[in-house]
Amino acid sequence: FSVEDIFQLFMFFIERPDSVIKLKSLVYLYFFLQHYGQYLIEDTIRQLYNTYLLDRRPSAAQLRCQVLINLEEYFRDCIRRMAEQDIDYLHLPTTTTTTTNINDDENSNDAHQITGANLKDTTDIHSEMASSIAQCYLRIVLDTYLSEDEIIRQCVRKVVTCILEQGLVHPVQFIPFLIAMTTDRDINIQQSAEQNLQDLDKTNPGIIQTKVMHGFKMSYQLQKLLAIANNNKNNNQQLNLQFDIIRGMTKVAVAPTNNQQSPYCSVNHFLYSLIRSSRVYRRGLISQLLKMFDNDTTTTTSTTLEEQLFVADNLAYFPYQVQDEPLYLIEQIDLTVSVSGSTQLQQFRDLLKQYLDYIDDDEGIDINKLEDKFLNLSDTIIDELNQCLRTSKSTMLLLLLKSYLKDVYSLNDTKITEYDHTESSKITDRPIISRKVNVKFEPKIILDTIKPSNHIDNIQRRKQILKDFADFKRYLLAFDTDTDDTVQTISELLPTTSLTSKTKKKPGGTNKRRKVMIDSDDDSADGNFQP
Repeated sequence: FSVEDIFQLFMFFIERPDSVIKLKSLVYLYFFLQHYGQYLIEDTIRQLYNTYLLDRRPSAAQLRCQVLINLEEYFRDCIRRMAEQDIDYLHLPTTTTTTTNINDDENSNDAHQITGANLKDTTDIHSEMASSIAQCYLRIVLDTYLSEDEIIRQCVRKVVTCILEQGLVHPVQFIPFLIAMTTDRDINIQQSAEQNLQDLDKTNPGIIQTKVMHGFKMSYQLQKLLAIANNNKNNNQQLNLQFDIIRGMTKVAVAPTNNQQSPYCSVNHFLYSLIRSSRVYRRGLISQLLKMFDNDTTTTTSTTLEEQLFVADNLAYFPYQVQDEPLYLIEQIDLTVSVSGSTQLQQFRDLLKQYLDYIDDDEGIDINKLEDKFLNLSDTIIDELNQCLRTSKSTMLLLLLKSYLKDVYSLNDTKITEYDHTESSKITDRPIISRKVNVKFEPKIILDTIKPSNHIDNIQRRKQILKDFADFKRYLLAFDTDTDDTVQTISELLPTTSLTSKTKKKPGGTNKRRKVMIDSDDDSADGNFQP
C-alpha cells in the first residue's frame, strides 16, 4: 500500500455512518497524521475537521473532542520533535569529533557543517509546517471554545496553550478568548488563561488593551452559555427569571477574611488586576468599557442593555485600591451622561410633542393628564416611544453605578469636584481607606426592564412607559442639580482671585470642566480625555 492508499482507507472508515467506527478511525488517523502532517493542510482533512468542529449537536461532542485532541497531540509532537533535533544539533560536533581520524579533520569539519545545517533546516521545516497548520485551524478552534460542554472547552484550552508555547501565530488573535477563559468556572481553564495573559503582557506590553471590548463581549457570551448549561444540568423546566439575567459579578469562592473584603467580586477581576498598576492602561480600560454604553444606532457595534449591565457590574466590583480609580470612573460617567442624557431626554420630548401635543419642561410631569392621551395612542406609536425610552436605560444605569460608587467609597460631591485626573499620581493614587462591603449593586430599574414582561397587559405597559420617563427625567435633573450646587459651593468657599488664577492655570481644570449643563452644547463635554 502507498501512503495515499492508507489515507484513503482511513477516509473510507471515517465516512461510515456508525459513530463508533467514525470515532475509532479519527483516533487512528492521528497516528497517520503524526508522520504525514502535510495532509492536515489539504482540503480533505480541513473540510473533515471543520465539519466536526462546527457540529454543535450534543451527539457530536465526542467527535469534536477527538478532532481537538488530534490537533493538540500533533502540536505537542512538533514540540518534542524539535526539542530532540535541537539537542542533536547541539551535540553533533562533539560526538563526531571523538570518532573521526586526525588525518581527516578537514573532511570531518565539512561533514559537521553539512549535517548540522541539514538538522537545522529540518527543524525549520517542521516549525513552518506547524505554523501553517495552526493558522489553518486557529479561528475555528477558538470559535469552538464558546460551548456549553466543559470537556470541549478544556480541549480548546490545551490546543491554545500548545500554539502559544511555540509562538506559531501572532498572539493578538487569542486575547479576547483568553479574557473569556479567565471567567470560566473550570479552575484549570481559568488558571491556564491567566498565566497566558500574564506572559503576553510581559512580552507585549499594552497588547491586551487592543482587544478589551471584544474580550468583554466574549466573556458575556460565555456566561450566558454557562447559565444555560447549569439550567440544563439541574433540569429546570421553569427557569427563575432572576437567574436568567447574566450578572458581571460573582460570589467570592473563599469567605472574606476581613471587614474590607467584599463578598462579591467582578467576573473579569483578573483582567483589571493585571493592568491596574499602570494608570494609563487602567484608565484606558475604563474609557473603552464606557464606550459600550454608547447607544448610537448608526453603528453596527451597539451593545445590548443586558451586556451593559454585565459591564456595569464589573465596573462596580473591580478590585480598586487607590482613590484615583473610582474617582476617574465617576468623572468619565459624568462626562458621558452630560453628553448623552440631554439628547435622549430631548428625543422623548419631541415624540411627546409630535404625538400628544404635550410640551415638557424641567418641572414635574402631569401623569394623569398624559395617561388619558397615552391610552388612545396606537400600538405602533407606543412601540416607538418605548424604543426611544429604552435607549435611555444605559444612561440610567451609569447614574445608578455612580450612586453606588459614591456610597461604597464614601465619596461626597466636594471630593468628586476637586478631583483632577491631570494631577500627579502622588496626589491621586492615595490608597482607599474605607470601603463598605455589605452594599450590593442592584439596579432594580434596569433589572425590571430586562426581565421578560409576558404577563403585563397593554394598559400597564403604557403606564410603565410614563413612569420610566418620569424616573429618567428625575434622575437626570438631579444629576444636573447636584453638579451645579457642588460647583457653587466650591466657588463660595474659595476667594475670587484664587479661583480665577486656578482656572487660568488649568484651562481644562476641575471647576470649569465639571460644570456641564444637561442642555449645554459645549464641545469640551465630549469625554475625549487622554489618560
